[in-house]
Parts: sequence; C-alpha cells; structure tokens
Amino acid sequence: MLMALTGEPITAERAYEVGLVVETCEPGAALEAALRIAGLIAANGPLAVRVSKRILQSAIDWAESEAWERQAELVGPVFTSADAREGAVAFAEKRAPVWQGR
Repeated sequence: MLMALTGEPITAERAYEVGLVVETCEPGAALEAALRIAGLIAANGPLAVRVSKRILQSAIDWAESEAWERQAELVGPVFTSADAREGAVAFAEKRAPVWQGR
C-alpha cells in the first residue's frame, strides 16, 4: 500500500522482503538465475505446471466457497494422466521421469 500510494522506489532487497521478487542476485547474474529457475520449473510435469499456473492466476477471482471445487476440477485430470503414472513409476524406480504432457 505504501508503495502504491507514495510512488516511492524501493530497493531490490526490500522488494524481496515483501515478496515482490522471488530472489535477488548480483549484477550481471540475472539471466543465470532466471535460467536456473526455468530449469527447476521445466523438470516438473508440464500438465501439473500448466494447471498450477492456471489455478494461481484464476483463484483470486474465486469465492472461498467454490475454490476447492474449482481447483479439484482442474487438478483431477492431472492426477489420472499418463504423466501422473510415469511420475509414480519413476519415483519407485528411483529415476527422473520422462514427461509426455499426456
């Protein structure tokens, strides 16, 4: 609220403290940090990532009374997907999953 009402700039450290940025890095290291984070995201199942993103973008507009139901509708197909089965098998076999996006 303070930033919105005053228009005063803040430091990167302050933006991190209040949750406006995920992490800070040294000057010149932003691309490396972004690629590292992208790699972490890309290692996850694409269906789960897509649905998680959709939930996070949509949930702000959901009434509390409907939030769990709407989330379940979106997540249900992910839990029954080929990728979900692959994730469970890969975990049991102690190997990285091979996601197919199905």
